[in-house]
Amino acid sequence: MGTNTATTVKSMARKRWFIILPAVFVMYMISFFDRVNVGMALPYIAKEFALNPVQSGWIGAAFAWGYIVTQLLAGYLAIRLGPRRLIGICLMLFGGLSMLTGFARNFQELLAVRFALGLSEGPIYAASAMLLAQWFIKSERGRAFGISNLSVAAGGFLAGPISALVLAHHDWRVMMIVEGLPAWIFCLVWFYAIPRGLGAARWLSSADRQTIEYHIAHEQAAHKDRNVDSWLTIFKEPFVWMLVLGFACSQIILYGLTLWLPTIFKANDRISSMMVGVLSGAPFIMSMLGIYYITSRSDKHNQERRWHAAVPMAVSGILLICLALTPARLLYTQIALILAVGFVLKMPTPLISSYLTEVLPLRKAVPAVGLVIGGGSFLGQLLGPLLVGYTKSISTNFGPSFIALGVIGVCGALILLAARGGGKSELTFRSAELTKQ
Repeated sequence: MGTNTATTVKSMARKRWFIILPAVFVMYMISFFDRVNVGMALPYIAKEFALNPVQSGWIGAAFAWGYIVTQLLAGYLAIRLGPRRLIGICLMLFGGLSMLTGFARNFQELLAVRFALGLSEGPIYAASAMLLAQWFIKSERGRAFGISNLSVAAGGFLAGPISALVLAHHDWRVMMIVEGLPAWIFCLVWFYAIPRGLGAARWLSSADRQTIEYHIAHEQAAHKDRNVDSWLTIFKEPFVWMLVLGFACSQIILYGLTLWLPTIFKANDRISSMMVGVLSGAPFIMSMLGIYYITSRSDKHNQERRWHAAVPMAVSGILLICLALTPARLLYTQIALILAVGFVLKMPTPLISSYLTEVLPLRKAVPAVGLVIGGGSFLGQLLGPLLVGYTKSISTNFGPSFIALGVIGVCGALILLAARGGGKSELTFRSAELTKQ
C-alpha cells in the first residue's frame, strides 16, 4: 500500500488543507488577539490606573497563571470532551471574558479578568494539536502544524493596526469589547466546519478515510508501549521537561517583546501612533514567513525537528544582543533587527509540537503537548513581561532588557538540542514503513 497510499494522500490533501486548516487558523488567530491587544492598551491602562512598570508587567503575567492551569489539564480535557467540542466551549468563554476586560474598574479587577481569560484559553493549543494529529499524517504534520501556527503571527499582526485604528476613535475599553465579539460569531462557524470525526466528514470518500486511518494506525502501532503504561509517565521523561524549559525560553522572548513593543516604539518621538500599531504587528508577519519556511524545510529533511527549532532560537538571541548594542539614533537598524527577530522567533513552536506527536503515542503526545506548550507558555508569559519590566525599571532604556532576552534565547537553543526522546519509536516506525512498502 506504500506507493499507492502516498499517491492517494496527495490527491485528497486539498480537501483537508482547505477545510480543517482554515477553521483552525481563524480560530487560533482570534484567540491570540487578546494576548496582543493588551500591549496596545497598556500605555492607556497604565495612565488611567497610575501603574508603575512592575504592575504593568503583572498585567501580562496574570494571563499566564490562568493559562497554565487549564493548559496542563488540556490533554485530559481534549481526550475526554474531544478537541472539536472543547475548542467550541473555549471560544464562547474567552470571547465573553475578552469583552469583560473593557469593564474593569481598577488594577485588581483587570488582573482577575486576565486570569480568567487565561483559564479559558489554556486548552486551545493542545486540543488543536490533537485535532491536527487526527487529520494529518506524519510526513505532512510539520507543515500542518506550521500553517496552523501562522495564525498566531496573523493575529499578532492584525491586532496591532486594528487596535490602533479603534484607539484612534475610541478608548481601550471599546477596543477590548470590539475585539472580543468575533470569538462568539466564529463559534457557530467552528461547529459547522469541523466534522465530529473522520466518519462524519461527508466530503471524504471511503478510500480517503481508509487511507488516513491506515497511516495514523500504522504510526501509532510503532509505539511499543502504546497500551502498557499510563500517560502520566510523560512526567518521568527527562526530554519532556527539557522541552518545557527550551520552549519557555522562546516564550519569554515572545511575551517580553509582545507586551512591551508598543511602549518601546511609543517612546520614540519620530514614530506616530498609527505607525506604533503597524510596527508592533510587523514582526508577526515576519513570523509567518519564518514558520512556513522552517516547517517546510523540516518536512523535506526527513522530518528533523530539534535542530530546526534550536538554531532559529539561538539566532533570535544573538539578534537581540545586537539590538541592545545598536545606538538609539539608528532607528531603522533597530527596526530591521526587531523584524529579523520576528522572522525566527516563532519557528520552534510547531516543530516542538510536531516532534512530540511523532516520538510519543497520541494518548501520551496530547498531554505532553499540553505540558510542554502550557508549562513553557506559563513561564514565558510570567517571566517575559516581568523580566523586561524589572530591567527597564533599573535602566533609562531597554538595552539591558534586550541583552537578558538574548542570553535566554541562546540558552534555550542549547536546551532544545539536548532534548532527545523516543528514538526507539522513530526507528520502529521507519522500519515498519519500509517493511510494509
